[in-house]
Order: sequence, then C-alpha cells, then structure tokens
Amino acid sequence: MKLRIGTRGSDLALWQARYIASRLAPEAECELVILQTKGDLIDHVSLVEVEGKAFFTAELEDALVEHRVDLAVHSHKDLPTEMRPELAIAAIPARAAAHERLLVRRASLFQDGAFFPLRGGAIVGTSSPRRQEQLEALRPDLGIESLRGNVPTRVRKLREGRYDAIVLASAGLDRLELDLSDLADFALPIEWFVPAPAQGALAVQTRKSDAELIAFLRAKLHDDAVERSVRAERELLSSAGGGCNLPLGAALSGVGPFVAHAFLGKDRPTAGVRARWARSAAETPERAAALVLAKLMHGNATAHGPFAERRVALCGSAEAGLELAARLEALGATVVREIAIELVDLPTPDLARAFANLDERDTVVFTSPRAAKRTRGVVRAKARVAAVGRATAAALEESGWSVDVVGEQGAGALARLLDVEPGACVLFPCAEETVGELERQLAARDVALERLPVYRTVAVAEPALDPRADVRIYTSPSAARAALASEKALVSQPRLRLALGGATAAALRADGLDVDGVFHPSSDGVEVVVQRIARTFCRLEST
Repeated sequence: MKLRIGTRGSDLALWQARYIASRLAPEAECELVILQTKGDLIDHVSLVEVEGKAFFTAELEDALVEHRVDLAVHSHKDLPTEMRPELAIAAIPARAAAHERLLVRRASLFQDGAFFPLRGGAIVGTSSPRRQEQLEALRPDLGIESLRGNVPTRVRKLREGRYDAIVLASAGLDRLELDLSDLADFALPIEWFVPAPAQGALAVQTRKSDAELIAFLRAKLHDDAVERSVRAERELLSSAGGGCNLPLGAALSGVGPFVAHAFLGKDRPTAGVRARWARSAAETPERAAALVLAKLMHGNATAHGPFAERRVALCGSAEAGLELAARLEALGATVVREIAIELVDLPTPDLARAFANLDERDTVVFTSPRAAKRTRGVVRAKARVAAVGRATAAALEESGWSVDVVGEQGAGALARLLDVEPGACVLFPCAEETVGELERQLAARDVALERLPVYRTVAVAEPALDPRADVRIYTSPSAARAALASEKALVSQPRLRLALGGATAAALRADGLDVDGVFHPSSDGVEVVVQRIARTFCRLEST
C-alpha cells in the first residue's frame, strides 16, 4: 500500500509525520507531502491578530479534500473544534507528555522568584493567550512578549537574549531531542500551569469516505483511552465557546476516577471575574470535564490552583484584607477569617461641621478605608484630600470623594510629603485609639492636627484561631495584641507568620512571636504577600 502523508515542513511536524510512517511500515510505503500553512507564512505577528481559524491545518485539509494526499498528521491541539464534514480523525496514537516546560537563560535565573525562578520584570516569550494569562495570574510583575516560530527557532531566540525565559510544550521538546544543556529547564505542574486541550496528542486525519484506510490506521495506530480523554478535553473547549485564542487550559488524567484540571482566563464568562483554576474527578472523562467546566463558568473561587490545600488565616477585623483574601482565593487557597477585633462606629455629631469649617489651605487625611466610609454623604470640603494606600483611596471614591494625594509608603511618609501652609490645619478622621506616625511627623513640623475619632477598635475576647492554618497574616497591631494568647495556646504553629505593617510586627515580637515577613499594604500591595507565600510552597525543580 502506498500512502501520501500531508504535513507541515517544521522540524516537529516532519518528526510527527515520519513517526506515523514508521508505525505504518512495512504494510504501507509512505511519501511525505510538505505543505505550507497560513500559520507558517505569517510568523511575524501573534496569532490573536490573524483572522480566521485553522491556522496550521486548513491547507492540509484542502489537500485531503482534493485527493492530493491520503492522510494528514496534525498536532491535535492545532485542529479547530469544528471539522469539515467530509473529513474524519481516523486515529489518535499514544500520547506524549502533556505538561509545559519553562526554559530559562542561566544568566536570567533568580531562584527566589515566586512560582518561577525569575526576577520581577523578566521577559517571558509566548504568543499563546492561555500561557500569557496563566503567567499574568501567577506573576503580574513579569513582562510578556510575543514569540512565534517553530520550536528550534524559539529556543534560538531565547539563547540570543531576546527573552529571559520561554514556555514550550514538553512533547515537542522531547520529540526533537534538542540539546538544552546550556539552559535551565523546569517542568511546570499541570495543577497550576494547565496545558492546551489535546496537548501532546497527534491526530491522523483522512477523508470520511475512505473506510478501508480508516480501518487500517485504527488497527495500526489508535489508542482508545487517549481518544476518550482528548475528546473530553476538546469538548470542554467547545462548550466554553472558544478556539485556539480562548485562554483555556484542560488536561485529563487517570483511568477511573478520571481527574480533570482546567484554567480559564480573566473576564470570562463576565467582566471583572478573576482568572482561575479548577479540578474535578469522576468515573468517566466526559463527566470529569463537565464538572470542571461548571466550576470555571460560575466565576467564583474554586479552591484549586497553586495554593490549593493551603489554609491562610487573616487575623484582624471582618473588613481587613479584602483584596488580599480575594487574590489568595483566586490562587486556590482556603482563606479563614480569624476575627480578633471589631470596628465599632462612634457617634459623630460634629462630622459635617468639621468639614464645613475647612478651607482650600487645609488638608483632610485618611489612613483607613473604615474612616473613609464614614464620610459617605458628607459634603465635599474645599480642602485637599490625602489617603494612605489604594484601598483607602478607593473607599473615598466610593463615598463620592475625589482624592488629591495618595501616599504609597505609609502615614509617616505621606505626612512628610504634605505641604501645609503656616496657619493651615490637617483634619484626621481616624480610630479613637490611633496615635502613630502621622501625628508624630506633623507635630515635629508644628502643624496643627485635629483628630476626629469616627470608629473604635474593640478586642474580641479569646478569638478563635485556626489550628490548621499553613499561613497566618496579622493585619493590624490591635489584632496582634488581641490574638497573642490564643496563638501561643495553639499546639500547631503556622509554617509562615506574616505581619502587615511594622507596628504589627513589633506587637508580635514584643511578646516573643517570630515574624517571617513584614509587608506594608500601602506600598507593597497584595502581590508581595502572595509571592512570599509562593516562595515557600510553590518551588520548581529543574529537570
């Protein structure tokens, strides 16, 4: 039997075609017919900018329909979810590794990097929306730049220094047996870097009418278990409404129960939804895929991802660390609220009068979202408005205020920045017990400060702390003081104890508790905390 095999001309495509030819011998004598596809010709722009579908397969399918070839060999993940009606997948051979690999120039290695051994600002090359969104979800401080070309070309561009790292499918690297000894090579866990549906699998395509050839190919090549998993992964992609540009990853493993891992990028199915991971298990691959898709599409936290099975306790008030909690939950952590303090609003009969008495020379300073929220409905003063941190500024804007100055380094740094004229005053809506850097810095400059207590912090008697917490984050000095006795009474201590702010860390250390990290929410943001946790629990090992 003589067969013409349609293939692209890249090194990987030729390897795949020759592999299939070797599997069909000696019964079939195979000739390779090399065809160029749109994806091969337009290799200078990202595929998301190219209109249409089937970038790497349409020309091969045309050749099949026109009887110029007898079968075509594809990377299964390149096939569009909707196939031309006259064509069929005759066989799916045994699958290669499905996971992704991170290749890093050794000069760019930074072993203390969170999730990936890369410094902030390192440039990672990829043109895949799925890879890009997972990189951004894990490390928003990385730079991501387009990378096209076949596998050897991409590796060459990395060596030339255009990128610090690139992400490639392990299957392609394994099949080509490239010498990567000069690069650092890391396998990315499927649990938190999910590959494309059908990654690592080949698809042998024929005309649907060639029944005898289909039977021959299935007998020589086909793997029923791989077909079932790949079909479920691609059905998940189709049900999510996407093709190759949808930032969705899916991978099935196991033989009963089957385990489905998946990822979906941000703003899907609705705007404002965070990128998220999911995992489900079932007795069939179809059911596992359906369950994991349902978790992704409802848009809520799924308890899966890089921080899955990690418990993070936020010790403070019910309102503290809301943005941090949401970010940790998006990464799969179980966030436990440990209520050590309560915030109680104070009567403020003079609130409106205090603001009305201000003029354009004066300044109102807010250092907490709680104080900012107490101004809802108050007429906007003529004075300047200053806020410590983005969360406080956001709370002011939600209350109808515009913010003139946002301090990113804490209250003391903000006080030093304020240019207050002689005779002008600073109004400070705050907690009743607040005495800190703002007051000290302004007093040193003889600036008049009018404290306006709008809420009180009340310690909870014997707050309940989670004995199973892997990480405990104290959100304020008052929370630390309120929870010290409960913390010391725990038999099991958290692996990480973190403090938001230097004063919080000092309160913990004053009573003999070690602090593994001190973060300043107004300047560091939640990502610094996330990366500290990741460095402890999510380290990659070089292959």
